[in-house]
Amino acid sequence: MEIKQPKDLNYLNDFEKKHIPFVELPKKIKAGKEFKLKVKIGEIVHPMMPEHYIMWVAVYNGDILIAKNKLEPNTPPETEFTLKFDQDTDLRFLEECNIHGIWENKIKIVLTK
Repeated sequence: MEIKQPKDLNYLNDFEKKHIPFVELPKKIKAGKEFKLKVKIGEIVHPMMPEHYIMWVAVYNGDILIAKNKLEPNTPPETEFTLKFDQDTDLRFLEECNIHGIWENKIKIVLTK
């Protein structure tokens, strides 16, 4: 299945705004310490009705799946993950809309001393 990405994260169209996983991180993340991050689907809130909803959100370190949470209709399109890293890490966040497929966003985790 094709993974959809926005053409430009700074200029999203309304369709992209409903499907891109947005990540909220703590201001400081220390090496070797657990931290929580929140993933919200859509700058414009995605519907979560039984006929149209986000089925899951996954976190990848490169091509390696490190966490995945299932979402249910009639709940907010968001989830939290508890993670820990020993070095700066490039993460990929994927989500699947039951109608519009898989969408991706990428971020870099930069650890503080």
